[in-house]
Amino acid sequence: MHFIDKMVEGLELKYIGKCFAGFNEEDPYVTFLGYDTPGWSYIWVKYKGRHIYTSIADVSL
Repeated sequence: MHFIDKMVEGLELKYIGKCFAGFNEEDPYVTFLGYDTPGWSYIWVKYKGRHIYTSIADVSL
């Protein structure tokens, strides 16, 4: 099973991308919300109540 096959809404992921405003490296977990592109390369995640648009490469299981 591939990483993408495990992606379901509500899944907790670890954010490993570049820091963004309000990001705390000591609390790197985000919640998967869904895909934004047909190629499944960009996703929406939730971090501390904010919706963040990021690359699939910026998260890990």
